Amino acid sequence: MAMLRPAGWPLVIVAGAWVSLLAAHLSGLLPDDGLLFRRGMLLGSALAAAACWIAGARALPPVRRAWWWMAAGWTVLAGAILAYAVADLLGVAPSWGPVAIQTCRLLWAPLMLTGVLSFPMRPLSGRERLTFAADITTVVGGGFMIMWYFLIGPMLARGGAGLHALLGVAFPLTDLALLFGVCTLLLRSGITAVRHPLTALIAGLAVCLAADLYWSYDAVHGEIDVDSGWRTVPTLLMITGVFLAAAAAAARIARPVDVRPPADDRLARSATQLPYLALSIGYALLLAATAQERALFPWGGLVAGMIVMTGAVAARQILAMRENHELVISDALTGLANRVRLRASLDTAVRRQVTHGEVAAVLLIDLDGFKRFNDTRGHEAGDAVLIAFADVLRQCVRQSDTAGRLGGDEFAVVLHKVGDAEQAEVVARRILAAAARELTVDGVPSGIGVSIGIALTTADDPADVVRHRADMAMYQAKRRGGHRYERWTEGFEDLAATESVLAGELGGAVGSGQLRVFYQPIVTLATGEPVAVEALVRWHHPERGLIPPDRFIPLAEQTGAIEKIGLFVLEEAARQVVAWQRLPGRAHLRAGVNLSPRQLASPGLVDQVSAILARTGLSPHDLVLELTESAVADDGVCVTRLEELRRLGIRIALDDFGTGYSSLRYLTRLPVDILKLDRCFVSELNGEPEGSAVAEAVIRLSQVLHLDTVAEGIETAAQATELTLLGCRTGQGYHYARPMPAAELEELIHTSPALGGR
Repeated sequence: MAMLRPAGWPLVIVAGAWVSLLAAHLSGLLPDDGLLFRRGMLLGSALAAAACWIAGARALPPVRRAWWWMAAGWTVLAGAILAYAVADLLGVAPSWGPVAIQTCRLLWAPLMLTGVLSFPMRPLSGRERLTFAADITTVVGGGFMIMWYFLIGPMLARGGAGLHALLGVAFPLTDLALLFGVCTLLLRSGITAVRHPLTALIAGLAVCLAADLYWSYDAVHGEIDVDSGWRTVPTLLMITGVFLAAAAAAARIARPVDVRPPADDRLARSATQLPYLALSIGYALLLAATAQERALFPWGGLVAGMIVMTGAVAARQILAMRENHELVISDALTGLANRVRLRASLDTAVRRQVTHGEVAAVLLIDLDGFKRFNDTRGHEAGDAVLIAFADVLRQCVRQSDTAGRLGGDEFAVVLHKVGDAEQAEVVARRILAAAARELTVDGVPSGIGVSIGIALTTADDPADVVRHRADMAMYQAKRRGGHRYERWTEGFEDLAATESVLAGELGGAVGSGQLRVFYQPIVTLATGEPVAVEALVRWHHPERGLIPPDRFIPLAEQTGAIEKIGLFVLEEAARQVVAWQRLPGRAHLRAGVNLSPRQLASPGLVDQVSAILARTGLSPHDLVLELTESAVADDGVCVTRLEELRRLGIRIALDDFGTGYSSLRYLTRLPVDILKLDRCFVSELNGEPEGSAVAEAVIRLSQVLHLDTVAEGIETAAQATELTLLGCRTGQGYHYARPMPAAELEELIHTSPALGGR
């Protein structure tokens, strides 16, 4: 048999003491009820005091304070009983001794109540506090009606004055206070499971309350036969309650740390039935009182208690109805308004536009890349992002506005009384900035952007039209790259229709020869000599002329045409660079080609790139594939694909570094060879330390990680010089050459091998 842990001995001692007392009583060693009470209460309260002091010493605040408050209560009670017992043994016990013990018993109650209320409980929100107040009022009201019916009412009806009468009223009131503490602990989930040290404490206090009620009833009515065995029942109940409280502290000592057992929902559900039980008891007592035809005064307190209880229950039902209504109009995951409430808010805004001329705005919001994130990281991580974005919306809008979730990763905000479009745009910018900072999972940026469409209400357009306009603006923001906002204006339908036509024509642009590849040289900053070229696609539409990339690249991403376009650009650039490598002094020239997120996600990418290299004859070591940070943010599949490309000898460049979702965690994990410093940081170079801080940090970081750095957007000789002094060796920009067709760039290289100042 295994040895009992040392921490378990206090529980054995308490149990052994209680069994010994019970055996002594049954065997006739303690036949006298008064002697049994004094011995049992002295031993039990002393053990409870000692166990509570030790439990408090082993616990952490605020649990420590709770046990010590109760230890103080048991110490007061044990001290009073011990003092009277010693005085009685010496024959000097005063006649007022029992009254002194009863007085200490009254002092014990508030100390125990303070201890019970000091245990950790579930925190309550504003509405939950109102619900709890209604429930606890109902329970205490039921307890008051019991006390009134059996004790207080009959005592007041009988009359009498003096200390004994005062104590007769005080005991039920202290019991009522303890009932308040016990029910508070239960209703606020202070006890999370049945197998919990506090369960024994609650049981002990409940037994003590029952014994008090038994004694007080006998004191008032005197209906129990002195010679019957029922006289011993309250004594045994009180002693058992005290030993149960001592056992609770002893069980706490047996726990080496403050560990709350797993929550048991059944216990919480049972606790919610307490108000209904109290109400049932109250009505039963009221009916019993009226049936006995007592005077108005004794059962008048029952009526008052029932009025209070009924009012509390009514308040609780009103709160429950409001909660149910909130559930109907709120999103279950985020707690924001749902589609129903958003529609009602928008209808209200439109009506106020018509009647009062108050302009409102609708912001329709979609999370960029959420589906991919949800698929790769799992639904729990996706839910965490949705909840985090809901918090962003709460922070960025006023209480008078309505922020809600339409479903999936689509959100909306109704801004009341915005005045003009600029105020709505301020809110949109605030949301974009907060989302870039706070959409993280486990402290790591999620890589998810936000696209926002804005539409203002007008006196002539219904709510559906306003929402549709915001929807169109949001999709326009997505088409232009995402993580931005667009405001609906007149002519937006024509623009959307045009882009819809372009999206349909884009698929045939490759085969019809409408796409052109332009090249921008990447040079050594010290000499201006080209070392690589970046291939950039242009669309020369036969009717619309030259269409800029920021218009058709997002469309290509959405339609899937980007994969075909990307392979076309790669093959064209590879053939051209192979041709340039045959020129004198250009054998080292490399090709830089952009890789889209959709291409990177394609399972056949590595085989397609290998086939192109084989057809064109370009060495894998002379190819650089460029991609943005967000394309690989926390995506294990994409990282594996990049590693496969690197094993072929292809180099990987991280484009626009510093503007996406950068983190050292990504950078040290990604298979990257080159960092391309974004043009926004290059433009800040002005010869001052403040202007070069970010650029210098990126260059130093590249050096530490043994990566090359390419500076983008160099427009002046001063910028090139400062970058050189900071340690950057290569760059590109208008200072050297604009993107141009292959023939123009070849001519430029022939006439001026060292580029610069153009």
